Formats: sequence, structure tokens, C-alpha cells
Amino acid sequence: MTPISAPAIAQAAARGPAAILLTIGNPADDRFAYNVTQEDKPWPVPVIVVAGKDRTAFARAVASGADITLDVTGHYEANVTGRNVVARLGDASGPAIVVSTPLTGWYGCVCERGPGIANFLALARTVAAEKWAGNFIFVATVGHEIGHGGMELFLRHGAPPPGDTLAWVHFGSSNACYAFAGDSRTVRPDGERALVLSPSAVTLAGETLAGIDARRMVAEQQAIGELRDVHAAGYPNFLGLAGRHRSFHTPADDLAETGPDILEPVASAFVDAVRKISERGERAFR
Repeated sequence: MTPISAPAIAQAAARGPAAILLTIGNPADDRFAYNVTQEDKPWPVPVIVVAGKDRTAFARAVASGADITLDVTGHYEANVTGRNVVARLGDASGPAIVVSTPLTGWYGCVCERGPGIANFLALARTVAAEKWAGNFIFVATVGHEIGHGGMELFLRHGAPPPGDTLAWVHFGSSNACYAFAGDSRTVRPDGERALVLSPSAVTLAGETLAGIDARRMVAEQQAIGELRDVHAAGYPNFLGLAGRHRSFHTPADDLAETGPDILEPVASAFVDAVRKISERGERAFR
């Protein structure tokens, strides 16, 4: 994705326009939305992202000097209410096995969020149906697009402390999306995904997650996505899968981007990994 230039937008806004129109390069050639931090300030004028596929029409309007009318509805709010979803299974007296996934995303976000939610639910249903041993905490977080707000709140108010946590398992963005060649999809997963592991989880991942086609990232100093927050908070044992795909953060992220044949291998591999954590306890990370 082409990075957005904050200085360029600020420079354009200083000229006093009614609005700023820009395109952000992306494989879908569609409107692309960026995440922000909780500290980011609103732009001083509306900044409107135009799909790359529409740039020709706007270029013609600029060249001809034609007027462009824009209707913008909406408003900013501070301290808005969001809601994480938290469920607990098993024996609450032992060290926790936390399973997390984000709930929110841009536009329809079918493959950005759908596979994570599906795999999260599949694991929860398996734990409940087979009555696995362990203290399981499932959390689906909101506010991912605004500085991982829901995860930040859960880590502050609700998560077990690192010393009382056996493992943290995370289903991140775009973890089971099709790759495309032209307009044709393949059953091969999109290549831009990473299996993110604490050093202690490398052996376990070799046993259970080796069949997942993803680059391995051993998080010595920093993880990615919401596992970045988990790692920074001091949780020693974690594993997760996250990535992006061709229609990531655009309206084109629809039902064509994922399906059962690509979801099932990820769900099965993580069920196997978490089953071994349940059975072995601390020995799973030695």
C-alpha cells in the first residue's frame, strides 16, 4: 500500500481548501482506509479518499476547471462507547489460556475479520464440546482501527496478569484469504501473512502449525498487530496468525476473498496447537 503523507496533507490544508481529495495506491485500486492512533488529531478540513479506478474522471474535472460538489455527512466524537466480547470456559482456578481476535474493521472487511472470527468461534466450540482442561478466556476486541483501543482496555481491565497466563493465542487480520492471479482466485492463501511466535512457542508451532503457508516471525523484540500489545505487556508464551490481502481496508473486501477450503486448514492447525497446550501445560513451551 502507498503510505499516506501527513506533511503533504497539512501543507495542502494550509492553503484553505474546502476539502482535500486523494488516492491511496492499493492492489484493489479502490478506496483505502488507514488506521489511526488514539492521539491522532482530526484533519483541519475534510480529507476524502477517492478510488484509484476513479482518478481519470477527477483528472478530467481538474483539467477542465469544472466545479466538483461534495456532500459530507458525519461528525467526530470523543470517548465513544465500544464493547469487547469476553467468554470464559473451563476451570477458572488454573493459569489462563487467552484466545483473542479483533471484531471491527473498515467497510465490509469480510476477509480482514471473517476468518479470525470464524477460527475463534471454531476453537471455542471445540473447547466446549470436548471439555478440554484449562482456564480459557476468549476475547473479541473492538476499536482495532483506533490504536487497538479494545485490546488496550482488556489488557488494563480484564486480562489475567502475565504470571497467571499459560498462553495467548491470537487470530489476526486476513489469516485465510485467497490469492488472486488476475481475476481468478486460487486455493493458495495470500502470501502476505505471518505466523507470529514467542521464542518459547517455536517448537510447538513446528509440531502443529507447520502446514500453514506463512512466513515465520519470532518476536524477540516486537510482534505485529494486536500481539504487539500482548508482547509489550510481558506475556511470555504467544502464537498467532495475521496478514493482509489484495482488498485489505477497501470496499472490495467481500465474500469472494475467503471460503471453507482455505479456512479449515488454519482452524484445524490452531485447534491442534491449543489442544497440546491444554494437555501439556507449561511443557508445551519448553
